[in-house]
Amino acid sequence: MTHRRSRRFASLVVPLIAVLSACQPAATVPDVAAPAIDSARLLSHVETLASDAYMGRRAGTDGGRMAIRYVEGQMMEMGLRPACGDDLRQPFSFESRDGVVDATNLIAIIPGSGSSEGAVVLSAHFDHLGQRDTDIFNGADDNASGTSALLEIARVLKEAPLAHDVVLAAVDAEEMGLRGARHFVSSGCFETLDVRLNVNLDMISRSQPGVLYAAGTYHYPFLRPILELVGTPDGFSLAFGHDEPGSGSDDWTNASDHAPFHAQGVPFIYFGVEDHAGYHQPTDDAADITPAFFLSSTTFILEALRGLDAQIDDFPKR
Repeated sequence: MTHRRSRRFASLVVPLIAVLSACQPAATVPDVAAPAIDSARLLSHVETLASDAYMGRRAGTDGGRMAIRYVEGQMMEMGLRPACGDDLRQPFSFESRDGVVDATNLIAIIPGSGSSEGAVVLSAHFDHLGQRDTDIFNGADDNASGTSALLEIARVLKEAPLAHDVVLAAVDAEEMGLRGARHFVSSGCFETLDVRLNVNLDMISRSQPGVLYAAGTYHYPFLRPILELVGTPDGFSLAFGHDEPGSGSDDWTNASDHAPFHAQGVPFIYFGVEDHAGYHQPTDDAADITPAFFLSSTTFILEALRGLDAQIDDFPKR
């Protein structure tokens, strides 16, 4: 997460309505368990990406390139195909105060099971701040958590796709000015995709109160009722807010990789937590995330995607 915000608890935590659907199969049809988020896999991704070996995953560094290889390897192992062309990698370069930085996005697609047009982009940045002197900024919550959730949600959706295409955008150099997301939305690849929604994940694993925020519904109010119908587990709450203009650092509208999508007129939901003691500190370690909350937030996001998928045909086109 880049240029983040105050710790003011900006909006009311909203208790949600649990929607239960019961469908009794015929006696001759065996029950098949729906694929679910695997907590062990989720935590394993975070522990790997946020380990000291990755040296804080700063874009353009050896640690950053290790993160690229890891995410790419996971996508390939799942059999995900590139969203455009024949390569998952979308390389790009930019000038920084340290010189030219060579960075890489990873863009995959899970084709939808239906015939409807339109796609949702699920995004998360895998870079972080790197190393400063002897301090390694491991970025477990920011944003190994979002990247891990993206990979685990992708595994589930590969087995049980949505009706619409899901484009998986694991982007680089967010901490250096949302560079990866900006490059993606300005690319020819993006122009070939009928993107109707961006769901961005950035800091979703560490919350003692158990509160996950969904920012973006101030700008796109038609999204809120959909999210309000998604069931929430005990000990987990969804809150709305942090997206109202004029609220200074409390407004997250431009705080992460959803911002370039918003600038292109693409509706967004940004899932994240409020700042905690580890935010942009060397103490943002895997040992300090909240595992039960992390599983709940990732599971909620998966179910939110399913709910949003059912309504995408009604979303505005760019």
